[in-house]
Amino acid sequence: MNEQVHRIGSAKLVEATRLKLGDTAFAATALAIDTAIIVAMSVSVGAVYHLWVYGDHGDLASYAGVGLGTALLYTLPFLFRDEYRLHDFLEGRRSIGHIALVWTYAFLCLGLIGFLTKTAGLVSRGWMVLFYFTGLAALVAIEDLMRRGLVALAKVDRIARRRLLLVGSAADIERLVLELPADHPGVRVVGTVELTALGVDGETLPGALERKLAEAAVKARALNVEDVIILTDWSRSDMIHALVEPFRALPIGIHLGASSIVGPFSEARISHFAAVTAVSLTAPPLSPVQAFVKRTFDIVVSALALVLLSPLFLAVAVLIKATSKGPVFFRQRRRGYNQAEFRIWKFRTMTTMDDGDRIEQARRNDQRITSVGRYLRSLNIDELPQLINVLKGEMSLVGPRPHAVAHDELFEKRIATYTRRLNVRPGITGWAQVQGFRGLTETDDAMQKRVECDLYYIDNWSIAFDLYIIALTVLSPRSYINAH
Repeated sequence: MNEQVHRIGSAKLVEATRLKLGDTAFAATALAIDTAIIVAMSVSVGAVYHLWVYGDHGDLASYAGVGLGTALLYTLPFLFRDEYRLHDFLEGRRSIGHIALVWTYAFLCLGLIGFLTKTAGLVSRGWMVLFYFTGLAALVAIEDLMRRGLVALAKVDRIARRRLLLVGSAADIERLVLELPADHPGVRVVGTVELTALGVDGETLPGALERKLAEAAVKARALNVEDVIILTDWSRSDMIHALVEPFRALPIGIHLGASSIVGPFSEARISHFAAVTAVSLTAPPLSPVQAFVKRTFDIVVSALALVLLSPLFLAVAVLIKATSKGPVFFRQRRRGYNQAEFRIWKFRTMTTMDDGDRIEQARRNDQRITSVGRYLRSLNIDELPQLINVLKGEMSLVGPRPHAVAHDELFEKRIATYTRRLNVRPGITGWAQVQGFRGLTETDDAMQKRVECDLYYIDNWSIAFDLYIIALTVLSPRSYINAH
């Protein structure tokens, strides 16, 4: 029974003595950069706004104070979740959506503090709105620059990569090594412990496993290992405990390899339900906080829009009634969140009111479209009454577009991921629409592209993403193509 601890590729057993950037130094640097950027944006935006509106730069000290407070509120969640580490940046875990959510949380807390201390009236609302958007843009940009900088440092071997020891059968080790490139910028395999010869796949000889693992723990200390990954069958809990125990005497992370089981699930994590421990493979598309933020945004904007657009609604209603027979509004069954059915509100643009088992989609130069309806559809005005659905909670301002129930029943049988579209509320506009995927969906391929855009939106949601899509809906020519 032999244990083999060897080198993988050209990986060194001892890091080079030249200076390299480690987790602690990087975390302190990234924290300082985030703080400096937020304070700088607060002061600069405040000074420019005050100069533009009032003719002088205003109180720079108060701008700096607000910036420092905002920086504290923004950085604390990342610090508590230990998300200032090198690999969080290198692997893109701090996504735009995550940054936008934490930034929005910081501003909500700032507003609450201002309300409770009765100091909210001391700052300009215009300045705060500008600070929110410019600060968010600056943070996203600096995050990308830091990630690019780390990748560049990794290429010249200036990053102190985490040192891994792999424990398992030869086949399992080989499989993981293939999954983890030798030049990965964040980690380095410095040794392995092959257990096949010890009988791990069958009966372990008395005392052999314990002796060899004790030697492996000593070797791990000598190699300055930071993480041990144990590769074994999850059903063998007794074996897992035996493999883990010798390494618990070291100040290192011990991990159970799970690529073959949870690899396809990027958000897998450990969860606890009372006394039950489980591996959570997926989570709801939006967390409770995210759902609250999105719903609040929908209510405020849809209510305000309905009030402001009421004269337009009246004018369109008069035009529809004056030019064609039938009701002002078109109501049709659609499927919403979790496939719950509702009736959508749209301005009537056609001479038909189809809502059966077979619905013919509108085509270019469709004779069923009224003269006024053609203009309403080309300008997307026919969609505006869906603000009522948004206010009622049946839809969102932004999300996957709801299709007629008949079309849902058709495509959910032909596209495996189709039903995932309705894991969030459907939207008046969506990522697929601003990418030009609208209009006829006569083929599976046409619908597949739309579904891919919808799923991308669900997986990458943020308030900033919603605002971007709304802006594109109004300004981008792609949003108006295939509108017929």
